This record gives sequence, structure tokens and C-alpha cells, in this order.
Amino acid sequence: MNHRKRKIGVAVTLLLIPAVIYSLFFIYPILYTFYLSTMKWNGIAQVDKVFVGLDNFIKLFSQKVFYKSLWNALVFIIVSLVVIFPISFSLAMMVSKKNKVNGALRTIYYIPTLLPMAATGMMWTFLLTKNGGAVNAILEFFGMAGQDWLGNTKMAIWVVALVNAWMFVGSNMLVFITGLTAIPGDMIEASIVDGASSFQRIIHIIIPNMKETFKIFLTSAIAGSIKVFDIIYVMTDGGPGTATDVPATLMYDQAFLYSKFGYGSSIGVVILMLALMITFGLNHVLDEKDEVRKTHKKRRGAV
Repeated sequence: MNHRKRKIGVAVTLLLIPAVIYSLFFIYPILYTFYLSTMKWNGIAQVDKVFVGLDNFIKLFSQKVFYKSLWNALVFIIVSLVVIFPISFSLAMMVSKKNKVNGALRTIYYIPTLLPMAATGMMWTFLLTKNGGAVNAILEFFGMAGQDWLGNTKMAIWVVALVNAWMFVGSNMLVFITGLTAIPGDMIEASIVDGASSFQRIIHIIIPNMKETFKIFLTSAIAGSIKVFDIIYVMTDGGPGTATDVPATLMYDQAFLYSKFGYGSSIGVVILMLALMITFGLNHVLDEKDEVRKTHKKRRGAV
């Protein structure tokens, strides 16, 4: 009996420890951010917080710069879907087979992901400098005009998003390789025996069997684009002007530069809610489509 009680006590302890750690470092900060979003406070502990209700949110949704920041986050989503997805998937298809050459190529393609974000941002900032930058020097060598890549208000956000894509192509390639290796080999072999072309295998076997992998990519890419901060902060700090501001840089500026912690917290709440809504909404839509397809297949099989 005592031995059983001891085992139960150990089990409860092992469950409580991660629950307490999770609550302390994840649940509590989120709840406290919600609390601060209803306050007017400058971040100084000795200064009282003033309850303002939804005023911070009303002010936020009346600011043009906030909608501009949402558009900039959408640019990151577009680049993720148009650039990262096809390149990562193509690279995964090329190097998925295990051999020494492909192993070396996977390592090379993954290297950008290993670099610190700050170092990558600074490196590309120097490369893209208008006067003396390597990119403009190469263009001028071939007789083309150099560009103010990070100083142009219309171009800068796209340039930073492409640099971000350069960093994460390799990591997403590994995600797709994992999905490819999970496809049963006998299905591929059977399609080859049946005379299916490479294109037909991709369309009818590989893509249908990688739906869960694609779902993971879409969820992480979209949620990550909503929360993007570090590459913007390092390369442009939201400039020129507010041309490359995203919700996270707005939150940082309001909280730490202007000491408006209540207003900054309201931006943090909006970022969290947007990320959750997009993530759950996307998963719901994709799951419903899968259910519809399965229902159609069952009906066809019954007929």
C-alpha cells in the first residue's frame, strides 16, 4: 500500500512540475499581458496603473500605421507561400534520397538557418547598402543601375521578406524531406512499374501523402509572419519611416521607446489573437476539406 502511494506521489509530482513551469513562464505572462492591455502605464513599478478598459484597442484600430503593419506581415506570408514553399519543396525532392552527395547538399542548404538572426541581418544590410554594397556593385558591373534596396519605402519590406526567406528555405526543406521519407516506398515503386511519369507521381502520390506536412508548413509560415520581429529590427528598425513596421516592431516601440506598456500590451494581445485565429482557422478549413474528400471517396467506393 505504501509503495502504491509512493508511486502515485511520484506521478503527481512529475505532472505538477511541468504544469507549474508551463503556467509560470507561459500562462502567467499571457494573462498579465491581457491585464496590462486594459491599463495606462509607463512601465515604472512605482507608478500606479490606470484602468482604461478598451481605450488602448480603440486607439490601436484607429491608427493607419497599424493597418500598414498588417499589410507588411501579409507581405511575409506572400513571400513564404510564393518563394519559400516551392523552393524548399523542390530542394527536398532533389536531395531526399540518402547518399553522400545529397547529405552534403542538405547541410549546405541548411547553413543559413544556423546563422544568428542578428548576424544575418547585418550581413545582408551591408550587402544591400546603396553606396558600396556588393549587390549594387555586381549590378553596376553588368551595366545595370544600383538600387536603394532598404531606403525605398515601397521596396524595403519585400527585400527584407526575401532575406527572411533565404534564411528559412533550408529548415523548411528538412520539414518536407521528413514528409517525403514517410511516404511508403512500395507506392512509389508501384507507380514506376505502372509507367507513371515523375510529374504524375508528384501530383497523384507525393502531394496527397504530404498533406499533414503542408499543413505544418502553412501554419508555421503564416503564424511566424504575423509574429516576425528580429529580422525587421536588425535590418531596418521599421524604416524608412514606418515603411517596414510590423505589429511586433510597433509593440516594441510603444512599450520600450515611448514607455507606453499598456498600449504596447494591447498590440501584443492582437498579435496573439491573430496568430491563434489564423492557426485554428487554417487547421479547421484543411481538416474539413480532408473530411469532404474522404466522404466522396467512400461514396465512390460504395457505388
